[in-house]
Amino acid sequence: MEGQAPVNVEGQQYVEAKSYVMLEICLAHPLIPKRPAEELARRVAEYIPPRPLFPKRTDGAVRSVEDFQNQVASVANLILDEFRDQFGDDFKPDDTETSEAMESRRQKLIYELNSSGKYFAFKEQLKHAVVKIVREKYLRTSTFEDRQELQTFLSELYVYLIDQMHVALGKVLALEDQPPIPEPLTDSAQLKHFAREAEVNDNYELATKYYQERIARNKNDPSHWFDYGTFCLYINDITKAEECFKECIAIDQKHLHGLLLYGVVCTLQQRHEAAETFFEAATCVDPKSILAWTMLGLFYDAVNNEIGAEMAYLEANKLNQSKAVAIARASREDEQAKEREARGQEAEEKGEADGSHAGDQGGLAPPQQPHPDIKQPSPPGSDKPPTSARSGGQRSMSDRRQSATRRSDGSDKIQLEGGNTTISKGSHHKVGSQRGSPQPHEETEEQPPREPTPVPACSIYMHAIEWLLEVKAIPFTERALAHELLSPVGGPTSMYHIAFARLKLQKKETTDAEESLNEALQFDYQNPDAWALMGHVKYMIGDTENAKDCYERTISFLHDASEMHSIYLRLASIYLQDQRFQDAKNVFLMACKKSASCVSWLGVGIACYRLNELGEAEDALSEANILNNADPEVWAYLSLVCLKTGRQLEAEQAYKYAIKLNLQDTDLLNEIQSVQQQVGFGNPEF
Repeated sequence: MEGQAPVNVEGQQYVEAKSYVMLEICLAHPLIPKRPAEELARRVAEYIPPRPLFPKRTDGAVRSVEDFQNQVASVANLILDEFRDQFGDDFKPDDTETSEAMESRRQKLIYELNSSGKYFAFKEQLKHAVVKIVREKYLRTSTFEDRQELQTFLSELYVYLIDQMHVALGKVLALEDQPPIPEPLTDSAQLKHFAREAEVNDNYELATKYYQERIARNKNDPSHWFDYGTFCLYINDITKAEECFKECIAIDQKHLHGLLLYGVVCTLQQRHEAAETFFEAATCVDPKSILAWTMLGLFYDAVNNEIGAEMAYLEANKLNQSKAVAIARASREDEQAKEREARGQEAEEKGEADGSHAGDQGGLAPPQQPHPDIKQPSPPGSDKPPTSARSGGQRSMSDRRQSATRRSDGSDKIQLEGGNTTISKGSHHKVGSQRGSPQPHEETEEQPPREPTPVPACSIYMHAIEWLLEVKAIPFTERALAHELLSPVGGPTSMYHIAFARLKLQKKETTDAEESLNEALQFDYQNPDAWALMGHVKYMIGDTENAKDCYERTISFLHDASEMHSIYLRLASIYLQDQRFQDAKNVFLMACKKSASCVSWLGVGIACYRLNELGEAEDALSEANILNNADPEVWAYLSLVCLKTGRQLEAEQAYKYAIKLNLQDTDLLNEIQSVQQQVGFGNPEF
């Protein structure tokens, strides 16, 4: 019909085959200019000015006063040494000193200092420090024209120097009287472990103490501020968390996780402009960080910036795919290296076997004849049977000539037995049979199979979820879990349900956590993390019997769960409640072996005490007391051990500390008082 459009026959076949073309367009300049890294760094510094790691050097008045105090302390030590040399033997413990004797020693000391010239040496030592004070503190560098003004200045200077002399002498005497400060028995990693343990046990006051102690030991470590900030975020103290992350970034302006969490805090406070600055700064600090780009996309999702979110997720997915390709390439290279090594070992073993076989034949083995038509190069002269030197030399020369002739003939043509086909140098024909005809010139070699494109182990959202669960950023975790559920790489997998259960446990929603864990166990029934979390859920709701079964199943697996310490502690505490003291002791010792703490050693001590192993109980309680000497329960059990072993003084002291530290366990307190009444000591009130 005339009204119909002509049909494109060539294009119709592509439509029927559902073919399509993908065009990737690269722009020389972005349509929306991206803020450069320098501008982002400047904006971050405006929000949080960088703090120097070390205090500025003071060369002015403060430094001059410090120098004067140091010189006074030095001169005082020298005078004290001189006094000891002269009058050290005159002092006796029981003698009473009179004022006349002290005045006489003073005059003798001054005379000795003057006559020996030490007095003038001490004066010269202090002179330079006094001159610095006059110049730096009082800013006097010229002579006085008015005598009255000079006298007034000298009086003021004298009073000030006397005061500073007393300050310096007080410091020297205080330093001599104080005992040396012992080194701390725990390091930063142990304190962090203790704080996490207190978090799990819902003892937030003790956790705060450990985090603050880490900061007090080293205020210039950004990780100490970061960890304390994550704890404050977990207990919903947003203001304190913001201050901690500020300190973290002030110390290290390129602290990736600090930038991200400060952006999270700004988002929670509805300060979206500042949050965007910090999230973008994180992507500039580490442009290849999957976490940074994913967090930027989650932020854009929160503020309904769909274009920005799509851009950030696209970049994160590219990095995730590149990471998967790099891992696959490294794995393939390792396999190839192992194969080459195996082939080399096989070749060496085969060569050794051939050499031993030839050695067994010796000189009686007849030489093997080569194929009559296929020319082979002669074997090297070292493999010839031993003959005389003359005949060996002649044979070697003739063999070389024949070998050269055979090589020149074989390089042009090789005749195969039983066939007329020859393979000439430069020929492209394939070898055919006697009755066959030559094959065509084109070769039909099979192409090697194409390697499959590596698939990432997990989606970009699961990368972010794992980190967000560690830092307790609950709102962003919920948003990332929603994306993971809809992701083609993710979906409702076992990892998703376990992460969802961890989130619900952080929110104390045990019912939803249990449902999610049941779904996770449908995917993988032997997942230790799922069983460990199920045990935590049962423990939190008071179902200790099922919690014990879950914990025992977790421990029995070949691979450990991601966090075993809390599993050991809770399982052992259930054993203590069930009066299975030997099992409790064994599990507490497993916790001590992996990561010892005051709680784990206290559990060992309690179990040993209940088993009447008083020596081991005292050792374990002593270890617990070393790690935390402010635990009233440790002192209470130490008092019980001392009461049972008949040590009255130690029992009373331990009991006093338990009461002083406010022991809350009334059953334990009643037990101590009952044992005190039985033995007749241990309570100062008796």
